[in-house]
Amino acid sequence: MQDTCTVAKESRVYVDMAVLDQECTRLACLMADRSMEHLTVPEARSPEQQGADLEAEFSSELEKAFIRIAAAGSDPECILPSMLMEMAGKLAILATDVSLRSDRDAAAVIRSIGGR
Repeated sequence: MQDTCTVAKESRVYVDMAVLDQECTRLACLMADRSMEHLTVPEARSPEQQGADLEAEFSSELEKAFIRIAAAGSDPECILPSMLMEMAGKLAILATDVSLRSDRDAAAVIRSIGGR
């Protein structure tokens, strides 16, 4: 399955949506897992250090995901915008699912797992 992304001069480039979905699911699960760890495991690190460590880990995983999506034949110009849209959708679904199972608002859930 492929999606098109229109860029300057109306040329068409493609993103392999199956690989994009797989990588975004993996990244969303990573974010959710780290958020749950933060809530359930006492931390010896400062909040600033926790944030810096999480940012470094996520940046590394994001780079790996980008490389895998590009290797599947996707045009690099469309990968990041497509990932942003896909991740926003996945986080919204996750937040809605969590909010339906608890008394928390979906927006609060998104904020708690790193969305803004």
